Amino acid sequence: MKDTTLSQLGGICSILLGVSITVVGVTYLPLPPQQQQIVGLYTHPGAFLESVAHDSTLLTVEFWAEALGALVGIAAVLAISARVRSTNDGWVRWTSTLAIIGLAITAIDDLRFLALTPGRAASYVQGDAAVKAALTAPGALEGLDPHHWLRLGAVGLWVLVVNLLALRARAWPAPLATVGIGVALVYWLAVAGIVLQIPAALTLVAGVGAIILAPLWYIWLGLRLRQAG
Repeated sequence: MKDTTLSQLGGICSILLGVSITVVGVTYLPLPPQQQQIVGLYTHPGAFLESVAHDSTLLTVEFWAEALGALVGIAAVLAISARVRSTNDGWVRWTSTLAIIGLAITAIDDLRFLALTPGRAASYVQGDAAVKAALTAPGALEGLDPHHWLRLGAVGLWVLVVNLLALRARAWPAPLATVGIGVALVYWLAVAGIVLQIPAALTLVAGVGAIILAPLWYIWLGLRLRQAG
């Protein structure tokens, strides 16, 4: 008898990942400019900490959504990869492993942020010049992957590979695969925006990628996985 547990679990998790990405996009856009820099390198860490100390509600929601989405996303990667693994086992195994590493780093960075940043922000506001200098020193606030090469770039590579293989094997409809290729491009656009510090690119990613394309692909594919299971 065919074991459908992976498809069932992966389908649910893919849908949840799509929902979490929507929440991230919706909460990112109205953030104060001082807090939006969190997605990349901190160009003004002092202003960021002051803003967080004043109000971090939306930022907290965003990071919880992203962390939980990354954790369920690991199951989605496993289930989606299984659908196209027979087409090219090597590429699927390599890129899916990279994607899982990227999602794990996302969850770790986000959970560390949620645990540590409120205290750091309060200490910055209340501290003297030496405390402020220590908390805003280069690298003091950065996560494991500041440029998001793994958090976004590796996941984007995996999304591209599975959709190209899906087109070849007709594992899912061509329109769904086309949307997936667009999602991969959005991931890489986000990396470019972070590395080159282009705020407009990040706004475009949040508006088009996080609210429309990525949720559409993950939720649509999640529903197909559930049906196949």
